[in-house]
Amino acid sequence: MPSPDLPKNDEREIQDIVHELSQDIEKDRARRKKIQRFLVLSSVSILSFGILTLVSYLLYLNFSVTELETQVKAKDKSLKEMEENLNSLMVQEQLREENYLTSGQDLDSSLASQVEENLEFLKETTTGYKGRNVLRGNEKYPEIALTFDLATGEELSTVLRLIERYNIRITIFLSNERPSDTSGSFFLRSNLDYIKKIAKSGKAEFGNHTWSHFNYLRSITETSQKKRLVLDYLSKQVLELPRMAEEMKRVEDIFHSLTKSNIQKYYRLPYGALNQLILDAHAKIGYKNHIMWSNNSKGSLDLPDYISKPFVYRLVAKGKKEMVKNPHYKTSRETIEFLEAWEASDPHGMNGAIILMHLGGPRKFDKLITILPEFIETMKAKGYHFVTVSEVLNDSLDK
Repeated sequence: MPSPDLPKNDEREIQDIVHELSQDIEKDRARRKKIQRFLVLSSVSILSFGILTLVSYLLYLNFSVTELETQVKAKDKSLKEMEENLNSLMVQEQLREENYLTSGQDLDSSLASQVEENLEFLKETTTGYKGRNVLRGNEKYPEIALTFDLATGEELSTVLRLIERYNIRITIFLSNERPSDTSGSFFLRSNLDYIKKIAKSGKAEFGNHTWSHFNYLRSITETSQKKRLVLDYLSKQVLELPRMAEEMKRVEDIFHSLTKSNIQKYYRLPYGALNQLILDAHAKIGYKNHIMWSNNSKGSLDLPDYISKPFVYRLVAKGKKEMVKNPHYKTSRETIEFLEAWEASDPHGMNGAIILMHLGGPRKFDKLITILPEFIETMKAKGYHFVTVSEVLNDSLDK
């Protein structure tokens, strides 16, 4: 028969097992709660730190923006003050110019006295000097002097190609084209480079066209202070002999610095504006020969490449005008025909002829320099040689 205690032992054992399981479950719950509490606290800490960092960054940005706005306002105030000062200087300059324009008879009377005194001085100081104005070379020989005034210089590259392609010699008269120490033809790097290349070619000589490109005759005789102030081609002061010498010397120095050689003592004054007194004054400072350009019954060999307007207005009645062909404008074809007629009408043909063209100018289409290949080939076929001014003036045939 089974023992009566056995069920009680089994029951106690089962109870112990249940108790142990209950304790394990409680422990597991406690552990999960700790983990959950840790995760919640960690998340809250991380979130709080992120919020704090973001708030700090926003406060920093706000401070930086405020500081930048303060700096911008300060600089804006400084710029306004500078602008006011600049405008003040501009106004002062304008008033100065207007005072010159409206000052009336007194300034012009004073200027007239300066002009008269300068003319008297030039007459006295040039006694014994005789300058020469050369319009044509030796008419015995079939030689043509193709000469160029520098102007803006934009056609220097074309000239270099021409002298190399056709094996001709030319003369270039150099000028800065404006009375400036900071701008002009001599302040363009490309111009200086091409002048050096052309000089190095040995196919060109260089003469002097003055630094400032003033109208010398007007700059010596003009008695209107208003005109001197407004017109760029007039010197602001009366043009005296020391200034004439300086105009030449500055071009000489530029050329020597570029080429390490001296410029030829030939010169050409802008616009051909001169008289015997001006010629004598330049003879005194070492320039005896002024090189003009040739003329005959057909006209001047100062080719109008600087005339850019094919049409101009002409007044036909009071308040009315009509558009007509510009009588001074020549197309490239008209220029070729003119040169042919010039040679045919002259008893010496083009022997010793001096032609003037410009290296750059206002004409933007149908530029006259484009005629040179045809003109050079035509003249060469007729037996002409293209030589420098020095060569066209001498007593020998230069080849």
